[in-house]
Amino acid sequence: MSTLSSCSKLTLPSESAEMADVDVTPVMNMFIILIPFLVSMAVFTHLSILPFTVPPNVSEGLDRSEGMPSLRLTVVAANDHMAVTLGEEMLDSIPAGESGHDYSRLTASIQAIRPQLELQEEMIVASRDGVRFQQLVDVMDIGRSAGFSKIGISSATEDPSKGR
Repeated sequence: MSTLSSCSKLTLPSESAEMADVDVTPVMNMFIILIPFLVSMAVFTHLSILPFTVPPNVSEGLDRSEGMPSLRLTVVAANDHMAVTLGEEMLDSIPAGESGHDYSRLTASIQAIRPQLELQEEMIVASRDGVRFQQLVDVMDIGRSAGFSKIGISSATEDPSKGR
């Protein structure tokens, strides 16, 4: 029969045995590549942000005497044309040509209309269905270069009387 004293002899590694080296070279190589990549991407995130707002129901343009908000310049962006409107009134319609939209004509139209507006800092870009996002960004850039500091984005229906 074995006793506790006979089991107490455990085999310990000898002091002469060498410790295994840990190779951290692959991990260091990964960090050498990963850290500069992450730092370089952090710089570009600031350039890719495009601030815009959804048009509010009431803003500083509220006419307190009549209870109606002031009209804002609206650019309706569609695949076949762009329209510059102020409320129900169409100020300019710019059809798309074979080479695309005429952004220089849109720029001239917005710059000519802006001095006549009550709210010269606010503009709305209304998008029809199927419009490429780049077209909306181009229209927003034109509005910003024309002096509009508050640009909202909205949707535009094909037939407002039917709600679609």
